[in-house]
Amino acid sequence: QHSAQYSAIIAAMKEAVISLCCSLGVLLVVSLGYKYIKPNDGQCVKIHLVYFASAICLVAFLPTSIAQYVFTELTVSLVGAMYPVYRATRAVCSPEEDDDKEWLQYWMLGGVLFMITTWVDDVIKQNSVDKIWLGSLLFLFYWLYFPLTCGALVVYEKITAPYLGPKLKPLQRQMNNFIIYLQQMLSNAFHLYLVWIIFMFLPAGLKRIIAIAIGTVYPT
Repeated sequence: QHSAQYSAIIAAMKEAVISLCCSLGVLLVVSLGYKYIKPNDGQCVKIHLVYFASAICLVAFLPTSIAQYVFTELTVSLVGAMYPVYRATRAVCSPEEDDDKEWLQYWMLGGVLFMITTWVDDVIKQNSVDKIWLGSLLFLFYWLYFPLTCGALVVYEKITAPYLGPKLKPLQRQMNNFIIYLQQMLSNAFHLYLVWIIFMFLPAGLKRIIAIAIGTVYPT
């Protein structure tokens, strides 16, 4: 019995090490591609078609024995979150502004995509479906910042700026006005509370004088 448990532990550790190495290998390919491939602003439609066709073929026909180590939650997290966080941090620390806009556009979509898809893993129970889902999610995240597709930039220029921007600006102004009103209300409430605390520690005679002054002299 102990031998069987030991063998199971060793097998599980091997699986984890293989999965980690595959995830790090994918991350290495992604980082090298981003570093050495010259971006083209995602204007070539053929590149997008080739990218998605290649992604569909890999997700659909990659053997399960390989896909189970490549298309994992760790790989998706590294490609979709950890590496973008690293690149965004470098962009913020650099004097150039173009890379700041690039990663801001990515997080506008990537953050929403993460929030929308967080519940899917809890729903999916079959390994085959999970492989397809994680593989699709992996290529979708990479499409957003792959230098030859620049998906985040394309979505911003084709959808966000012309269609969502004009509709969101009035809402943004309303939110700004509401935030300013809320800040003023909280500030006034804090000042009143502070005055009340001070008033509670005053002598009774002085309290009476202040009450009379506020009730009679101040209104006039």
